[in-house]
Amino acid sequence: METAQTPSAPDVVVVGAGAAGIAAAHRLQALGCSVLVVEASDRIGGRAFTESNTFGFPFDHGCAWLQGPGDLPYIAAARSAGFTLIDHSDPPGALFSGDRPATPCEVAKYDQAGESLRQLLVSSQYDVAASSLVKFSDRWLAAAATWLSAMDHGVDLIELSSADVAVYGTYAVNALVKEGLGTLVAHVAKGLPVWTGTVVTGIDWSGPGVIVRTQKGDIRADAAVVTVSTGVISSGRIKFTPGLPVGVRQAFDDLPMGLLTKIALQTDGARFGLLENAFVTRAIDEPLPARSAFFLSFPIGFDLCVGFVGGSHAWEIEKAGEEAAIAFAIDELASMLGSDVRRHIRKGRMTNWGSNPWTRGAYAAARPGRHAARAVLSSPLGDRVFFAGEALGGAYPALLSGAHMSGEAAARQAAAILARNRRS
Repeated sequence: METAQTPSAPDVVVVGAGAAGIAAAHRLQALGCSVLVVEASDRIGGRAFTESNTFGFPFDHGCAWLQGPGDLPYIAAARSAGFTLIDHSDPPGALFSGDRPATPCEVAKYDQAGESLRQLLVSSQYDVAASSLVKFSDRWLAAAATWLSAMDHGVDLIELSSADVAVYGTYAVNALVKEGLGTLVAHVAKGLPVWTGTVVTGIDWSGPGVIVRTQKGDIRADAAVVTVSTGVISSGRIKFTPGLPVGVRQAFDDLPMGLLTKIALQTDGARFGLLENAFVTRAIDEPLPARSAFFLSFPIGFDLCVGFVGGSHAWEIEKAGEEAAIAFAIDELASMLGSDVRRHIRKGRMTNWGSNPWTRGAYAAARPGRHAARAVLSSPLGDRVFFAGEALGGAYPALLSGAHMSGEAAARQAAAILARNRRS
């Protein structure tokens, strides 16, 4: 699909029409550069994807929370376009010990364990495996660790860099979008020149500019902003000529994709005593990484319990297939709420970012000891190939806000270099 007027010889080609690519394109245009965005898939948004066909209401397969600084342009865009933002900065919780609700004393232990764990990792002065800093003593610490590692970062605690936890900034906004965050991202992209269904096979940066090679033909430009996932780059799907420098190639490999899989269960309207927009958590009594699913209950009032499975278990569950994943999620919900839950489940859906060839995972996670790889990729190749995306999201990695800010930063950098080159 082609949208807006397409420049015949753009100053910059943006590879990828996710949040980073959209931000880069808008910023480049604002700085006076002509732009063409090319996207391999048949839609705009990348890992921000909302669809309503499955359940009859919006379901975000990818990112669902608008989180980050208060000046994030998406906030103003949502309000001006009439989107409904639901504050989720202080969500309710439902904690279970086996098949019963946790006692107030157990809830206090869980809350304390979670706060102590985060403070321990944030205060660490080293970039090491998070698991090396944690001495497991009880089931509540294990539950908190499962949220923080597998669910938040998409990797198991042993694969989580303590520096990745320490880098996160505070949230001035933390909201769900009733119409879907993917819908909002697509709205923000309106008016940009985008070619969807355009697979990039190579980027030649051997000359003064770049040649972006696609299955539809070559595109020549002065520069390229590449926003595809680290998993796609590491796979070799895009051939760089000359090849990526050793340090850059290593940096991509040091930022492999983690995985968070959603298993959404639609109910017949039964609420099981759970509040809307609540996080549903159980004690972890098995060794980590646990084969567990935690839930978001009835987001924005929809008849849906969204299960989250992360890390190595997410890769396993996606490989097992959707039917097995749905059965597992129902079992997890029933283990907390009772077997009567089963008769109220009407439909399920599993996301599949791990097998998606255009993402190869959910978001990047630095290998322990390799957090500096994020900074390495912030430098351009030959002043004409710039990288951006959630992996380079600064204080907000893995988030839409981080991707957006990374795209804007790469665009400013590219525009400044192009302007300098034209003056010289």
